[in-house]
Amino acid sequence: MRSSISNVILALCLSFFVGNAIADERTEALDREATHLYQQVFSPFCPGRSLNDCPSSKAAELKDQMRAELEAGKSSEVVLNEVIQKFGEQYRAVPKFSGVGMFVWIVPLGFVAIGLVVAVYLSIRRKKINTDRPGVSASVLTSEEERRIQDELSRLE
Repeated sequence: MRSSISNVILALCLSFFVGNAIADERTEALDREATHLYQQVFSPFCPGRSLNDCPSSKAAELKDQMRAELEAGKSSEVVLNEVIQKFGEQYRAVPKFSGVGMFVWIVPLGFVAIGLVVAVYLSIRRKKINTDRPGVSASVLTSEEERRIQDELSRLE
């Protein structure tokens, strides 16, 4: 009888700890999702800051409301769209990949691609110039320059 009571107590303790561990994991996952969501919105209360970085009490209220909606089971995309509808598209920190937002994503990538093409072209061109003139270095000194260098070196000694 004692062993069955101790087994029941042990089972209750284990279920309590396992239950708490699962709840902690859910809370941590929700915290990460909420923080990621807050970073995708500019704060309507602190100009130039993300909602995540705004210390305003109004921002805290909005974050609490958004987190409650996440806890209720709404997807982060739905919550984000509701906030953007309420405050306006200018508060979206990460532009959509459609319409003008697509332009915002593509232009920097285009500049990077153009820069890489130019760098490769210049590298190949420079290598070709150096292989076309074997034995000739890029900086050839005239005899006058060599004499001046030797004069300067002899003065230092």
